[in-house]
Amino acid sequence: MSSGYAGIALNLSPNSKNHLRILLDQLFLILSYGGIILALFIVLLLNNKGVRKSRANIFLSVLLLAFAFTILHIRYAGNVLNHLSVRVYNVGDPTFFLIAPLLWFYTKELTGHKVKLSLNSVLHFLPFLVICICSLTFSSIPPDHPFILVLKNHNRLPIIFFWGAVVVQFSCYQIFLHQRWSAYQQALKQEVSNTEDVNISWVRFFMGVFLGINLFFLFSLFAVIHLDYLMWIWKAVAVMFSLSVFALGYKGILQREIFYQSIVENSAPAPGMSPLEKEKTDPDLIAAVLRHMETKKPYLDSELTLSQLAKELNISRSQLSQVINEGIGDNFYNFINKYRVAQVKKFMSDPEMQNYSLLGMALEAGFKSKSTFNLIFKRFTGLTPTEFKKNISE
Repeated sequence: MSSGYAGIALNLSPNSKNHLRILLDQLFLILSYGGIILALFIVLLLNNKGVRKSRANIFLSVLLLAFAFTILHIRYAGNVLNHLSVRVYNVGDPTFFLIAPLLWFYTKELTGHKVKLSLNSVLHFLPFLVICICSLTFSSIPPDHPFILVLKNHNRLPIIFFWGAVVVQFSCYQIFLHQRWSAYQQALKQEVSNTEDVNISWVRFFMGVFLGINLFFLFSLFAVIHLDYLMWIWKAVAVMFSLSVFALGYKGILQREIFYQSIVENSAPAPGMSPLEKEKTDPDLIAAVLRHMETKKPYLDSELTLSQLAKELNISRSQLSQVINEGIGDNFYNFINKYRVAQVKKFMSDPEMQNYSLLGMALEAGFKSKSTFNLIFKRFTGLTPTEFKKNISE
């Protein structure tokens, strides 16, 4: 197939090749300018008075501005620098190294972990500073210096090093994001009883965009090592960043913080509790929790959280978490939804509830959506709600 495409390319007339090049250049300009304009537009929307203020939105705004600046840098940096007669050694575009740290900071803010100005935060931008320093200092070294001669004799070495560093940086942050996502899933099941208000699909989409950028950088590293014509890479990067702006802007503008604050707070024992007391699970406390579930039926509240239930029981969140995890042997999410499934079973046999649909019964029992209800009901019973009700009827 590749040889066929090569034959087609060779059979193109010079005039056709020129038209194709112009068409691709125009497409590049449209996508690049579109990405810049959309990034600025979304930043204005995120900071509009009618939008709820949040630190996550601030970092999303900075991230989108970084994308826009990177696209502008790719498009105009050469012309501007030449016009200003600024001598720099073309190691690579340092703004690439801003993207991953900003993505990471946005994720931390989105998940309830505040990013504070500290030495550790500044160190995230160390690769960016290193590339900037290299670009400026290398240009001041005399052309006959042995170091510059080595770079000239191995002219691909700096660009290979640059793309290699980009891939390593993005891969490391990809691992950090995966770890944060795993921690999120675990924390989610320990705090909430319904996940409909927590947009898990956004997290997956967000990680998919990050992975797509990283895979593109990996391909770029392969290209600079094995291919001869490399001018297209920079335009392709600008297009990739523009598409990322479209994706993040479309999906991210309405997102809110997805972690409950109590998840990220210190889960130390309550004041007055010794470590030995924390390790033990009081049977009376277990019985009190189970009795409260049977008599008060807090699971009927679709918004029930671990913190809210702990407040009803007049115990600390960590105590309740210990009772459920160690004393009962479950996480909060499953613990509550087992009661809801049992309640739906009772509704199915209750003559007064026969005028309710299955979804109506599920909502009355504390579920918030049909899809979640069907999934959880089958997990705990082995049957769909329809199959289970049919068996009762028969």
